[in-house]
Amino acid sequence: MASKRLFPLFLVGCLVTVLLACRSEQPTVKDSSLRLDLIEQAMDAVDAGVGADQAYFEINVTDSVVNLFLASDLDGQPNPDGLPDAMVQYIFTSQDGLEDVAPALAANGPTFTRSAVNFSIEKVLLKVVSALPNSTATMFVIAGVGTASGSTGIADYRVHMNSSQGGEMSVLVTKDGEIIGTDAS
Repeated sequence: MASKRLFPLFLVGCLVTVLLACRSEQPTVKDSSLRLDLIEQAMDAVDAGVGADQAYFEINVTDSVVNLFLASDLDGQPNPDGLPDAMVQYIFTSQDGLEDVAPALAANGPTFTRSAVNFSIEKVLLKVVSALPNSTATMFVIAGVGTASGSTGIADYRVHMNSSQGGEMSVLVTKDGEIIGTDAS
C-alpha cells in the first residue's frame, strides 16, 4: 500500500531529474573570466589622468588587465596632417589603477574615441561562448576601423578564443554579440 503512494512521487522525481539533465543552459558573461567590467573604469582613469577625448588605437581586456593603446605624437606636437604617429600604452588593473607602461612608440592606424565604445557587456560574449563550447575566451579587443590615413572613428569588437582541442580563433562580433566573421590562427 505504501509503495502505491510512493510510486507517483518516484515518477515525479524521475521526471524532474530527466528535465534537469536535458535542459539547455544559456552561457552568461559569468562563464567568461574576461574583465569587461573594467573597460569603463579604465577609460575613466585615462580621462582623469591623461585627459578626456583621447583617441585610441586599441583597447583589449584579459582576465586581469585592460591594455589601452592611445594615439599620440612622437614629438608631442600635432602633425600637419592631423594624424597620430605614435602610440602610448597604459595598463589598468582594479588593484593598481592606471599605469604608464612605456614611452611613445612609432605607430599609425585607425583610431576611435570613447564615444564609439558602445557594446553590451551582457550580450557581447554570449553567442561566441555558446557557439564554441570547447573553447575559452582569452581576450576581448576593441580596435579602430579604417586605414591610417582614413580612420572612420568606428570601433570593432573581437573575441579571441582558444580551443581545448588546439588552435586559436579571433571572432568579429557586433556590439550585441552577433557573430560577423572569424580569423583562425
